[in-house]
Amino acid sequence: MKHIFKFIGLIVAVVIVTSACETNPSLQKYYVDSKENSEFISVDLPSSILQLKDTDASKDIKNTLKTIKKVNFLALQLNDTDKELFNSEKQKVKAILKNPKYKQLIRMNIGSGNITVNYLGKEDAIDEVVIFGADSNKGFALVRVLGNNMNPSDILKLAQEIKMDGDSDQLKQLGNLFSNIK
Repeated sequence: MKHIFKFIGLIVAVVIVTSACETNPSLQKYYVDSKENSEFISVDLPSSILQLKDTDASKDIKNTLKTIKKVNFLALQLNDTDKELFNSEKQKVKAILKNPKYKQLIRMNIGSGNITVNYLGKEDAIDEVVIFGADSNKGFALVRVLGNNMNPSDILKLAQEIKMDGDSDQLKQLGNLFSNIK
């Protein structure tokens, strides 16, 4: 019995040491840490805010909508006083997204900025889509779409069928956020 307790103690110690040595920053931790920084703009949208334009939408579209759990939005607006913060935070996000667990779906260069779309999961069963857009004149935005077994082509079809619930507090907050961005 004494040996069993020693063995269990050893396993617990190994688990603690292994988890303490985790050096790869996670996107979830980055979101949580950044939300606490007043320089960032943050909005969390539940899937209930997403509604279809047409109530007669196909069963496939309705099922795709059910695969989305929530959408997280995080932005850092660039101004004269936070250029250093912008550059360091942009590098942090890029470093996180370089982790091999994030697979790149799309990369676009647009004027003074670029957009990348990455995902976690399998190609036909995505659990998280991450959209990161950075513009060297305006700032950056990071959007996470969390769900279960999302299919990229179905999500694109769904995006054309979505309407937003204009009376929701989350949407009003998001609208105010964009009206304040210059």
